[in-house]
Amino acid sequence: MSKPLLNDDLNRQLVAVLLKEGRISHAVLATRLGVSRPTLIERVKRLETEGIIQGYGARVSPASVLKPIVTYVAVRFDESADATAETPFLEALEKEPDVLEAHAITGEDQLLLKIVADSPAGLQERLKRIRAMGTRVETRTTMVLQTLFAKPGPVPAEPTGSKARKK
Repeated sequence: MSKPLLNDDLNRQLVAVLLKEGRISHAVLATRLGVSRPTLIERVKRLETEGIIQGYGARVSPASVLKPIVTYVAVRFDESADATAETPFLEALEKEPDVLEAHAITGEDQLLLKIVADSPAGLQERLKRIRAMGTRVETRTTMVLQTLFAKPGPVPAEPTGSKARKK
């Protein structure tokens, strides 16, 4: 059995730095971590291949692109609805540019969506479209008043029982 990649202290440090500074050059990162550039590049490629690093991208403020209304929408399907109807519904949701995230969840609702809009009226139109995409779809909306912080992803934890070196 192979050792999980994040059981390695260098890989955990590498991921932690990339979370904070995704645009850092390989040369600077290799120097900071005290490894050669080829070693660093090989590790980054392996972390990408294994799906630990899932991509790189800019975080854009919704207000800066004139979509300051940020909401979370819980979606519930009628329990008697055909289960095969969920796939086309999800495909239609994915095509909606202002639906930024969709999560399958537990509880009474089936999905939790993150949606942006330009105005309350714009949000109402998006919600109407979403409800029309499926059979007997209900939504409950929570509007974000202020984002206090957002993190790009979880920082790797120390493996259980590990005695990682302290700096």
